[in-house]
Amino acid sequence: MKERYDVVIIGSGFGGAINACRLAQAGRSVCVLERGKRWGRKDFPRTTGQVARAFWNERDHGLLDYRAFNKIDVIQASGVGGGSLVYFNVHLRTPPEIFENPRWPQGVRREVLDPFYDMAKEMLEAVPLTPPHEMDLPNHTQSFLSAAQGAGRKAELVDICVYTGPEKVNRQGLVQEGCVYCGNCMLGCHVHAKNTLDLNYLPLAEQNGAEVYPLHLVEKIEPLEPVEQQGYRVTFRHFDAERGGAFEAGAVIGHKVIISAGALGSTEVLLRSRDVHRTLTRLSPALGQRFSGNGDFLLAGTFESNREVDPGSGPSITAMVDYSTSRNKIFIQDLGFPDPFLWYLESALPVPNRLKNLKLFFEKYIMRTLGLSHASAFTDGADKLFQGGVTPRWLPYLGMGTDAADGQMQLSDGNIDINWNSRRSKEMFDEMEQALKELSAGIGGKYKTSLLWGWPLKKLLTAHPLGGCTMSDDSQQGVVNEYGEVWNYPNLYVSDGSIIPTALSVNPSATISALSERIAAHLIK
Repeated sequence: MKERYDVVIIGSGFGGAINACRLAQAGRSVCVLERGKRWGRKDFPRTTGQVARAFWNERDHGLLDYRAFNKIDVIQASGVGGGSLVYFNVHLRTPPEIFENPRWPQGVRREVLDPFYDMAKEMLEAVPLTPPHEMDLPNHTQSFLSAAQGAGRKAELVDICVYTGPEKVNRQGLVQEGCVYCGNCMLGCHVHAKNTLDLNYLPLAEQNGAEVYPLHLVEKIEPLEPVEQQGYRVTFRHFDAERGGAFEAGAVIGHKVIISAGALGSTEVLLRSRDVHRTLTRLSPALGQRFSGNGDFLLAGTFESNREVDPGSGPSITAMVDYSTSRNKIFIQDLGFPDPFLWYLESALPVPNRLKNLKLFFEKYIMRTLGLSHASAFTDGADKLFQGGVTPRWLPYLGMGTDAADGQMQLSDGNIDINWNSRRSKEMFDEMEQALKELSAGIGGKYKTSLLWGWPLKKLLTAHPLGGCTMSDDSQQGVVNEYGEVWNYPNLYVSDGSIIPTALSVNPSATISALSERIAAHLIK
């Protein structure tokens, strides 16, 4: 690592990777600091033990980072490629009406972003699912389409960043195999069918000279006066992967610094710099405001559907139905989970049907062993071991909608904390649950809400945290301007989901990508 770069980027997700790529292509010297490690296709967790160690901490540096707060939990990623490593591949443009909300800067509208949406879509090769050779649409896709039809609605396949063709060498010279329907999108794609950022934007950035440094966790940002000429010093901890928890302190200087550590990470870095280290004291009072879970409603679904759903097979999300009302934008998608999570659910829920089938099976087995039965084979009845469970006919959903985006993030004992509740978003979530009940009836099943949402917890889980460093037209209403530049701090930028000032009601990755392409274009000019 050199002492100084034209641009230092914190984080390698959709914000950081895109800026690193475009600025390196434009001839800038670029350094990317990523707190997670670099994941090879054979490194992703698969076994029970590996999944148990898959969660991020300063010792294990796992792939998933689960944060529990008072009224909402957040799941995010850690690794070179950021959220793209574990997201569910969906690439959707935010409805134009969302940008009409007065919280958005006047210069950011859907028609302004459309060319940048186009750039990201082309780079990430986002298209609706075409089944691999000799395969059909996954069962959970067909089940979801049938549920929508049964409810009198029309569901459509959505653009996803998943390759389903024969093995190929992609445009960055990396080998990609077609999707094998393993369902492990959330745990990393071992065949590289998923168009994650480490297969496109990041290798292209590195081919143009960008330097990516994994296991570098940023502590603070400090301006060097005069900042227009000197830039900023970024202080970090570099973890030693061979010595769990051990790290060395270091620093690097960037003439420009782009913070792309996600809604929680970027907000935390700026809060620490302002309130703990006192290096960025002129940051907007709006820092930490307008947190949104993007209206995410997870872990609800239809049980006892009238067909086999098999939610562990195929890309995790493939289709969507619009349940928007006159008051709220609401979209529902099918959802799948990796097999380790489904097997855990099966073992954690000893439902009566499975216990009955186990009893019948072992009765047959013992009778055969004692010679008191002459069944043709041991496997006669073995299928009962796998019947009567919860997951084969379970259709999970991801609901997203226009929540109030009224949460606040602050530091608590030096770590990020979220003060949020669903009170001002209750009407939207009530409408969403009504939609989920209609879909459940459409496939002949029973609707079950999220365990988290039930009494007494009454909390949610989001995979799409937004806000905290929001865009605005003035420094009192937001933290950055429409191009991501931090108010009162020239050449300091934020480019990720933290700058989004409202819920989007659809998966945010495409919009974060478009905003990042626009910020990069502005920086180059």
